[in-house]
Amino acid sequence: MRDLGDAGKLPGVSERENIVLDRLRAVPEGYVTTYGDLSPGSPRFAGAVLAHTDAGVPWQRVVRADGSLAKGDRQRRLLEREGVPFRGARVDMDAAQLPREALAELSSAR
Repeated sequence: MRDLGDAGKLPGVSERENIVLDRLRAVPEGYVTTYGDLSPGSPRFAGAVLAHTDAGVPWQRVVRADGSLAKGDRQRRLLEREGVPFRGARVDMDAAQLPREALAELSSAR
């Protein structure tokens, strides 16, 4: 796994990867985003970035578009502690999803 440098950017990785990580860092506690919102048009790219990054990002705040969890019970426990609402096994996306426009605005302000 790669660790973040002092400036919050991963040294030696692409700007595109750092954009995904900046967007994720901008998601406030109590909200979630989707892989597709982190990397519009290529959600698998966002998943690949997160699979190789282990520091400085609130990974638990990324869920699938239908609100299901990629990391199961561990992810659910972390999200519940943050106050994210659920409907059964899935995040209540109507209540908890940070709109894509807000995500773009928050990440550009960082």
